[in-house]
Amino acid sequence: MKVLAYSPGRYPILIAQFAPGDLRTLYFETGYDPDWAKSVTEEWMRDNAIGRHSFVEVVPPREVPTPALKDYVRERSF
Repeated sequence: MKVLAYSPGRYPILIAQFAPGDLRTLYFETGYDPDWAKSVTEEWMRDNAIGRHSFVEVVPPREVPTPALKDYVRERSF
């Protein structure tokens, strides 16, 4: 999957693309478990997350294996 954006802070929220057209938000509280992720649209990501809620776009998107999401967040300084 690809990490497209994140919310900065102690408990970042990730926006990831699992397949074309399949964008989801992943939360610290759920251990970044895709089964607990909320589906979102590209438009929502641009207008709300990045546009209104200070999410940071990851350019270029970062490929991360799903089992490595916790490590990815731990290793980054958001």
